[in-house]
Amino acid sequence: MNIFFRTNYNNKIGIGHIIRCNRLANEFSKLGHNCYFFFDNLNSVRFINYKSFSLNTKKNVFNELSDARNFCKYTRKIGKGYVIVDDYRLGYSWERFVSKYHKKVILIDDLNNKEHFSDYIINYNPKNFPEIKYNFSFNKKKGSKFLIHPNYNIISQKKIIKNYEFKKNFFYITFYIGGGGNLILISKIILSMIQNKNLSKNIKFLVILGDLAKNKELIKKISKKNKCVEFYEKGDNLYYIIKKTDIFVGTTGTALFETAFLKTPSILFKISKNQDTDVFSLENLGHFIFLDYKSINNIKKISNLIILLSENYKRLSQLNKNPLIKIDNKGSSRILKNIFSKSLREKIIKSKKNFTFDKNLKIEKVNDRNINHYLYCRNLNLNRRNSSNNKKITTIDHYNWWFATQRKSYVLSENGKKILYFYDEEIALINKKKYFLSGWFACSTDCSIRHILFALDWQRRIRKNVIWISFVNKTNHLALKYSKYVGWKILNKNNKVISLLKQNFNLDIRKFIFFERQA
Repeated sequence: MNIFFRTNYNNKIGIGHIIRCNRLANEFSKLGHNCYFFFDNLNSVRFINYKSFSLNTKKNVFNELSDARNFCKYTRKIGKGYVIVDDYRLGYSWERFVSKYHKKVILIDDLNNKEHFSDYIINYNPKNFPEIKYNFSFNKKKGSKFLIHPNYNIISQKKIIKNYEFKKNFFYITFYIGGGGNLILISKIILSMIQNKNLSKNIKFLVILGDLAKNKELIKKISKKNKCVEFYEKGDNLYYIIKKTDIFVGTTGTALFETAFLKTPSILFKISKNQDTDVFSLENLGHFIFLDYKSINNIKKISNLIILLSENYKRLSQLNKNPLIKIDNKGSSRILKNIFSKSLREKIIKSKKNFTFDKNLKIEKVNDRNINHYLYCRNLNLNRRNSSNNKKITTIDHYNWWFATQRKSYVLSENGKKILYFYDEEIALINKKKYFLSGWFACSTDCSIRHILFALDWQRRIRKNVIWISFVNKTNHLALKYSKYVGWKILNKNNKVISLLKQNFNLDIRKFIFFERQA
């Protein structure tokens, strides 16, 4: 069987498309199939091991139908076969034309944002799960087969390629932004961390240089001046380097699945549209630390966060131990089995793991797995407008606060749905009396007085012989109603506790009413 790959690379999209197609080709080749690659030009040949052809596509002029005709002109000379297309520029017109001349058209789709005409659609972006979010209406060919699940990821099936020397007494932090990208950001982060007085002496920085990465010389210069910085040309050694890594810092590209497979604690961010996903989808794979665009430009806060997480490594490493979706390196094999299986039926593979909850209200202590949902709820408009700080909290500020705070938080759920977050924090010891600050915020509009009463009554019962303090925005009528209903007393404006709260929370006390209650 002839297997034709139409793919590409450039500085913007990196080399991920070529790498995963090459991995699929390796699997096809094992079964005796003949693999051929087609590119705009032959500059891509150095990344693969199969016969390649140039379609001589001009950079500034591109037409789907013209490209399809040119592609079929070359391939018909070889014979009919299966076509695997992995190129964001190609869609319905290209695939429909090619399908007239070849047995099957197989699409690798990251974006799910345009119409297609393929026999098989492969999409392993985690944002489609555990709920089915893929838009199947984009595919216009009847009887198409959908391989939509992270288990169809195309990561390397190779093990250790080269045994680099990693000393046991060092803590390794690895940086990788994919085959392309600009290394200026990474160089700034590393320099900032080196200059940080809190940086441990046993930390080593490893930087994997992608084939098309810009400003490699910056990393090499830093490495010459600092023994704690090492760099590696990527090659096929990504697996082994990540395996020896304590914390991985990089983009949500191919390494997303490599780190999930190896259960390597990660700090992730995105630099292109095809890496688009959301933090809750990443959590399904065991990745809980995800920085948005605003955060990645704050070099000082990023460097502080990485140091803080290295100091809390045990907590961080627990997050990816039991993910909702377990990743292995058999995705390529699964794809081939499905493509060549006569009994394949059109179906969507759902997560095997089911969650069961008590029907009654349930309270659990908040742990690190709540880190992103906690921020999401805190930033809801219904909570911000009544908060002491009504501005949106940035992701990086939240992460830094989360791993540094001593606050104890809890979450109330009803029938498995999170309803309310609440917390307590000791703020003062005055005249041998303990003063605890109590607070809460809703997860949705489903939160009612009934839920608040249940949570705070439970809170009051677990801490005895303390004085509970709360402050409520004058516009928060629900909270004021609750406070008066349970008999909380309004504090005198001259109370010492109010002065402490004003200082610690930078409060405009004119906007709030302060309450106390004996437990």
